[in-house]
Amino acid sequence: MEFKILTKFKNQLAGIKKEIEKKVKSLYKTPDFGDEVDSDEETSETAEFDKQLSIAQTYKERLIKVDSALNKIEKGKYGVCEKCGAEISSDVLKVVPESKLCKNCKKKK
Repeated sequence: MEFKILTKFKNQLAGIKKEIEKKVKSLYKTPDFGDEVDSDEETSETAEFDKQLSIAQTYKERLIKVDSALNKIEKGKYGVCEKCGAEISSDVLKVVPESKLCKNCKKKK
């Protein structure tokens, strides 16, 4: 992969990483449940926090993929399909820069 294109993907991935880390940090802030006596309100607040943690987990899973892609860039292995070893096309990487599979292997999945 050309250095210029690789640098573009590296910058894009670094930006995604920063954005995800920011979102995860905000989602893990524990809300003030207060001293409400109303159990329905407390249940609602707890359910909302549980939803936040679930969303944060989804972001963390993507963050792992982004970190893996950045690591591959450093090792010179970025843009190579983990299943068949073919080059992952730029059009796939433009949509999902942390992609581990080429278009053909994604179809087979």
